Amino acid sequence: MSLSLFFYGGVEGEVGGNQVLVKGDEMSLLLDIGCNFTKWRRYFAFPILLPREPIDYFRAGIVHEELREPSSDWIKSDVRACFISHAHTDHYNALCTLRPGEDGPSIFMGETSALLIKARYERARKSPAVERARELLEQNLRTFRTGARIEVGDITVIPWHVDHSVPGAYAFILDTPKGLLIYTGDFRLHGSFTEELRRKKSEQFWEKAKDMASEAGGVRALICEGTNIGEVANPLTESDVAELLSRCMKVCEGLIIVNTSTYDVDRLRTLRGVASDAKRELVAPESFLYGLEALKEDPVLRADEKLPDVSNYADVRDEVRARQSEYVLLTAFFREREIIDVEPKPGSYFILSSSEPFEEESEIEFERLKNWLELFGVPLYHIHSSGHAHPHDIRKVVKELEPEVVIPIHTARPEGFARFVSDVVKRYGGRVIVPKRGQEIRL
Repeated sequence: MSLSLFFYGGVEGEVGGNQVLVKGDEMSLLLDIGCNFTKWRRYFAFPILLPREPIDYFRAGIVHEELREPSSDWIKSDVRACFISHAHTDHYNALCTLRPGEDGPSIFMGETSALLIKARYERARKSPAVERARELLEQNLRTFRTGARIEVGDITVIPWHVDHSVPGAYAFILDTPKGLLIYTGDFRLHGSFTEELRRKKSEQFWEKAKDMASEAGGVRALICEGTNIGEVANPLTESDVAELLSRCMKVCEGLIIVNTSTYDVDRLRTLRGVASDAKRELVAPESFLYGLEALKEDPVLRADEKLPDVSNYADVRDEVRARQSEYVLLTAFFREREIIDVEPKPGSYFILSSSEPFEEESEIEFERLKNWLELFGVPLYHIHSSGHAHPHDIRKVVKELEPEVVIPIHTARPEGFARFVSDVVKRYGGRVIVPKRGQEIRL
C-alpha cells in the first residue's frame, strides 16, 4: 500500500484553515476542512458579503482547486471521510464543499462539536452554501467520543480528547499499514482541563499516543500545530488567569466588562468562580449565549456542572445600568453595542480575556472599541491564557513521541518551528518537513 499526505491549508504561514489529505491507493480522508480567514477577507466581509455558493470557496482559493472534483462544486469523490478536530470555524468552515448526498463522505466529529456546529448553522443566514452544510450534517454526520475506533478503508482513526479553548477538541491517531500518524489539531498543556487529566494519568492523550507508538514501533509522522511559535510568549495558565481576574474584581468599583470567547468553557467557569467570590452576576447579550444553550444538550458538561449560569443582558438591562458594581458583562469579537448602552461609570474595568487582534480588520474593530472605552474613562487590562500550546510544550511532545517526521501546521512561522525543534529531532535521527501547499509527502 502507498500512503501520502497532501497539505492544502494551514501551511505556508497560515494560522488556521487546516486541510490535510491522507491518500491511500483506493481512498482518501481529510483531517479538518477549515477556512483561513486572512484569505477569506480578501474576497468577503462579514456580514455584508458572504460566500453564497459552495463554488465560491474554490473560486477564492479557500479550498484548493486540486481538491475539487472536475466540473463540480465539491471535493473529490474518493474522499471517503472528513474528521473535524473541534468547533472553531478555521477548522470546519469549508464544510459545504464536501460532496452532498448519502453517498458522500462521512463527517466525523465529537458529540460536543456537533452541538456547537449545528447551532451555528441554524443561526446562519440562508444561502446555498449554508443549506449544503446543513444537508451534510443531517445525512452524513457521525459522532464519537474519546477512544472510538473508526475504520476508513485500511486506516483506523482513534480520536482522543485534548485541552483547547473550546470543549470537545480532539487529536487523531491514525493507525495505518505504514505506521502511526498523529494529528494534534489545536491543543495546549496548561488549561484547567489538562490539570484535571494530570490527576487521571491513564486518560491523557499523550500517554495513549506513547503507548500505541511503543506497540507499533514508533510514530511515522507528527502533524503538529505551532500557533505560538515566534509570537510573544505568555506563559499564564488558567489558574493564573483566575488569580489575576480575582484581583481586578476585588478592587473594581464599577462594571466589569470581559471580552472572551463564547465557546471557551474553561474561561467561563473561571469567570463564574471569581464573579461569585466578588458577589457579581454574569450577563451577556443573546449573540453570546447561543453556544452555551447548545452545550446544555451535552450530558457530560451538564452532569459535571461545567456550564455557568449567564443571564441575558436584555432581561436585566435596567438592573445592570443601575447597579453596575454587581455585574460582569461578557462580550465577544470586540462588540461595543452593550457597552455604549450601559454607559459604564467611572471605576469600571474592561478586561480583554482573549487573544489580541492580529489581522487588519480586527485591529480596526479593536481600535473603535478602545475609543469608546476612552470616552467612558474605562481602562483596559489583558488577562488571558492561550488556547494553544506554549513553545516549550511543543518541544516536550516531540521529545516524548520521537516521530520520524515532524510536520508543522497552523503557524505563521513554520521555518521557525523547524529550527526550534531541530536539535531535538537531530538527537534521535528524525527530520522536520515544512510542507508547501499541495506538496506530496510519501510515507
